[in-house]
Amino acid sequence: MPHFYINPENIKDKSFIIENEQFHYLSNVRRFSLNDEINIFDGLGNSYRAKITEIGKKSLKGIILSSKTFVKPKIEITLYTAVPKGERFDWLVEKSSEIGVSKIVPVIYLRSVVKDFSKNKIERYKKISVSASSQSRRADIMKVENPVKFCDIIEKVSYMENTLNIMPYESEEKNKILSVLQKTEKENKIKNVNIFIGPEGGFDNTETDLAFKNNFKIVTLGKNILRVETAAITAASIVTAVYGNL
Repeated sequence: MPHFYINPENIKDKSFIIENEQFHYLSNVRRFSLNDEINIFDGLGNSYRAKITEIGKKSLKGIILSSKTFVKPKIEITLYTAVPKGERFDWLVEKSSEIGVSKIVPVIYLRSVVKDFSKNKIERYKKISVSASSQSRRADIMKVENPVKFCDIIEKVSYMENTLNIMPYESEEKNKILSVLQKTEKENKIKNVNIFIGPEGGFDNTETDLAFKNNFKIVTLGKNILRVETAAITAASIVTAVYGNL
């Protein structure tokens, strides 16, 4: 059954209303009719089975038949990632949402190719995240944050409690990501995993030095050199598998 996002403000007293772009999509594209049942979610962790009871010219209304609360994952995964050229970051946002990443933060590294971000770009990324939640039937929405500089965020995350900061690095050969994660998972203290993915040109030496000084776990994803989006999804997928988020 289709799964659609609705602003939580539009769900009240066991009823809902759909307006604007969503109304056009459901009414004119998907051609839903009176008494049709749909699944809706509020992006806050709640999903509902609902029925359409009224269709107007600019909106449709309905009633809530049943509800289900989203069970939060054991850990929250945040991707602090460089942004690759072209539309590859669109793909990364979509796939990160599908596999259960909690938050994605565009990071500006010293060797980043993409360093300028307009409000329109950020809004587009947020829409992609909403769409991915609908497609994958998430009841929440992966957050898309505003860009940050690596040097401005590294110290902040190093002070987070119950948090593991990992950095896949092409020059690392010994510390395999799977081994590091399995060791920390047994300690049963980790609540957050932050994954730092570098730019296409690699990390600058000053950035890796900062990571070492702030107790980051420097890991390898294997012998092959991966693109930004491949490395991000690979690392996030391994984390979700080890910590039981799958």
